[in-house]
Amino acid sequence: MCGRYQFSARQSADLLRIAQDVQRRSGAGAQLPLPDGDVRPAQRAPVLVCRGGKVMSELQTWGLPGPNGRLIINARAETVTQKSLFRRSIAARRCVVPATAFYEWDAAHRAYTFSLPDSPLWLAGIYDNVDGEDRFVILTTAPNASVSPIHDRMPLMLARGDIRPWLTDPAAALALLATTPPLLERQAQDGQLGMEEFLNSR
Repeated sequence: MCGRYQFSARQSADLLRIAQDVQRRSGAGAQLPLPDGDVRPAQRAPVLVCRGGKVMSELQTWGLPGPNGRLIINARAETVTQKSLFRRSIAARRCVVPATAFYEWDAAHRAYTFSLPDSPLWLAGIYDNVDGEDRFVILTTAPNASVSPIHDRMPLMLARGDIRPWLTDPAAALALLATTPPLLERQAQDGQLGMEEFLNSR
């Protein structure tokens, strides 16, 4: 499960360029509410997509409406090609969610952040258009050794060089669904961060 992540353009030249690209393409007078810190479900955040063969950034809303009014924020990489809700998106509507770090919670509801030293994270995602609005979910996979002591799922992560293949090459994307994420730095957070969101997103 990934129920919250960080996007801080100030911490990465790549993320700063993504934020600037979103602002530039939105028009000179637009003041887009770009995240600068925690990103929560139902918020808009930058993602990378492929439009007309070109990789570009845009703002999308995190989460797809699901049954009983619940927001679907993740999809399992192992079954994403089998689920009717996601089958069309994994085939032709893939995205990359840039992040500074992501959160996971342990069984005692303690929060931890996971990050890479001196590098942003590139989280594999898919999106769909709902009522004229593009909305994304983050793919999750089995945890590696850095996450497994805390949680039984983690985001599917891409290497920087895999961004274009993930976005543009369906066969390569299917192969990348089996990617083992790199080992990450883990840091415990003070208190029970995001408890209400944690309980509601289980």
